[in-house]
Amino acid sequence: MASAALKAQRRWYAEELRWSAKLRSARLVAALATVPRESFLGRGPWQILGDRAFDRGYAKTSDSNPRHLSHNVLVAIDARRRLNNGLPSFLASLIDQLDIEPGETVCHVGCGTGYYSAIMAELVGKRGRVIAVEVDQVLARRSRQNLKGYRQVEVVAADGFAHDPGKVDAILVNAGVTHLSQAWLENLRPGGRIMVPLTLENQGGRILKATRSSANWQARFIGQIGIYPCVGARSAFAEARLRRAFAGGGADEVRSLRRDKHVHGRDCWLHARGFCLSRRPPG
Repeated sequence: MASAALKAQRRWYAEELRWSAKLRSARLVAALATVPRESFLGRGPWQILGDRAFDRGYAKTSDSNPRHLSHNVLVAIDARRRLNNGLPSFLASLIDQLDIEPGETVCHVGCGTGYYSAIMAELVGKRGRVIAVEVDQVLARRSRQNLKGYRQVEVVAADGFAHDPGKVDAILVNAGVTHLSQAWLENLRPGGRIMVPLTLENQGGRILKATRSSANWQARFIGQIGIYPCVGARSAFAEARLRRAFAGGGADEVRSLRRDKHVHGRDCWLHARGFCLSRRPPG
């Protein structure tokens, strides 16, 4: 059982994220104050990376006290690959913008060791469901062990780009892709939301949020990102097309994700197979 001091530290961490990430959901803040981050990152000491210290590399914590993890820092999962447990303020902001409700079904692509899947499990509650997908077999096993206390979570060791999760209300993709999976688009329920990073070879790009409404879904880029690439979700052809779109500017003008068949025209910011990011308003 956590000590009173550690519980207070977690509450401070959650409140700090509330303000730094401008979180709207009180339930999300409560989940951040409740879920023990250290339970998903193995025994300390840990290698951490502050959001303004990328050029200096990892710093090892002085001991194994979990208080070190109750900060807005990256924590190494595999330092050799520079694979980290994501920056809390960033991931919390994306989860907040997914507007997850109790009883919903969420698919988390690239769940790593399961920490943010656990956060979303708190949001959907016992009547909801989280499908946590991880392509790395070792990480999937760790995630399954870490999440065994959450009966509403299913951990799937699979390629998240190709995996069919069934009908879902929200999708969080936690790795960079060059194009959108048809499995994601076809399984999102009406009113469902998807948050996905579209990135180039240098791991830089933008976060797309889309909401299924009609043939033309609501869609906007909500920010820039640098993130680890998604295995199975990268194509040289799609990346070249995405690079041309970014180079041409106008990403902030995207208003909809079209799934109807149409001729590539002036409204099309990124015209791809099975979807189009368009300047045309949704509806």
